[in-house]
This record gives sequence, structure tokens and C-alpha cells, in this order.
Amino acid sequence: MISFRLFGIPVAVRPSFLVIAALLGLASRRLDLVIAWVGVLFVSILVHELGHALTARAFGAAVEIELNGIGGLTSWSAAEEEFGPGRRATVAAAGSAVGVLFGGLVWLTQSLTGPFFGIADFVVANLIGVNVFWGLFNWLPIRPLDGGHLLVSLLQKVSPARADRIANVVFLITAVAALAVALWLQRIFIVVLAGWLVMGELTRGRPIRPATTIPPMSFDAPDPGPDQAEPDRAGTDRDPEPPGTEHGGHEQVEPEPKPADG
Repeated sequence: MISFRLFGIPVAVRPSFLVIAALLGLASRRLDLVIAWVGVLFVSILVHELGHALTARAFGAAVEIELNGIGGLTSWSAAEEEFGPGRRATVAAAGSAVGVLFGGLVWLTQSLTGPFFGIADFVVANLIGVNVFWGLFNWLPIRPLDGGHLLVSLLQKVSPARADRIANVVFLITAVAALAVALWLQRIFIVVLAGWLVMGELTRGRPIRPATTIPPMSFDAPDPGPDQAEPDRAGTDRDPEPPGTEHGGHEQVEPEPKPADG
């Protein structure tokens, strides 16, 4: 795992992030473009998460950022009374807002200094597309996107008693809609992701069955019958000994364990 600090914020980059980013860039079929694509995703997602982190820190929270196989994650710790629905909504919206602003600045730079060619054109075009598209897409009311957090925060502000119930219905509808659009566009990766979201909404809140407990079983020793041998003085049943058996220093030898294979 790669770790560093940016603007005083701890940032961790897990290997899964680099692997998934490279797999998504294989469509270019060129090693230099795959590397450039990984760099584009790294910068874009980091800028997005910095929007969340800097806003939360401005409200007094301790923050940290992690880039992993499913994108980015900003976590913060603060007292519950200090982070009401309004502040949570602001933090949720800040990531996409900063990303869209960054994409707009890249587009403005291209307009003033372009055109670019080769890898530079590839990097600039994707910086604009990823930041603007992903920023706007992230505002959709889908759990666990930023738009989902926005919706929950707004519902908790307007109708706290029914917030969870309304949010669950909306999230199920939007997840199904996302799956339908992905199937229509024939985007396999998005189909898998949307299907995972739909399954998550369908199973959310379902009670988990407790594991079945097997009752303990006990067995009582049978009563001695009239035909059984009477115990000797030591209180144990003793079979007749074969001829030639001697008492005294005979030691029972335990069988040696077989060596484990490999």
C-alpha cells in the first residue's frame, strides 16, 4: 500500500486501485495509454476525494482518504451533534463540485493553450471527461454515490421520521433504472455494478435467520444384566487372561503418528 500526506491529509493507495484502473484502460491496447489512463483516474479520484476531505476538515473533522478497487473513500470522525444533515449534505456535494470545477479548468486551459496531440491530447480529453461526467453522475440519487448521501441528508432535514423509508424506495428505483440503462448500452462492467446495487437494495434490512442450535445429547450407561461378569475387587470387569500373560512392568506403547504428506 502506498501512503503519503497531501495538504496534511493522510492518503492511502491500495494495489487494488491500480489493478482495476489498469484493467479498465486495457481497451486502448497500448501500454503508454494504459499508464496514462491510470494516471488520469488517480488524479481525478484524488481531486474528488479532496473535495470531501477539505470540506469536512473545514467543519472541524479529522479526515483521511483511501483509494481502493471500487474508487475512493473519504472518512472523517467528528461528534454527531457537530455534523447535522446540512453539513453532511455539504460534504457529500463538495466532491463532485470540486471535480467538475477541476474538469472545467482543464477544458479552459486546453482552449487557451491547445490543441494538444498524442498522449497529451489523450490525457487532457480524459481529464475533462472523467471529472465532468463522473462528477455529474455522482450526484444521481443512487446508494452509495454522493447523490445518495445528499438525498438521505435532505430527507433527514425535511422529514426525519420517514427519511429511511422514502430513501429505500428511491434507491431501489434508481438502481433498477441504472441496471436497465446499462443493459441497453451493453456496458458489461456497469451491468455488474448496477446488478450488485440492485441486490444490495433488495436485501437491505432483511432479518438474518439465527443459526439452528442442535440440542445436546447424553447417553446413560445401560444397567448391568444378570449374565454380565461381576466386577473384581478393583471394581473393573476383567476378561480371562490368555496363557503366558505376565503382570508387572508391561508398558503400553502408543502408536506413532504418521508423518504428514508434503
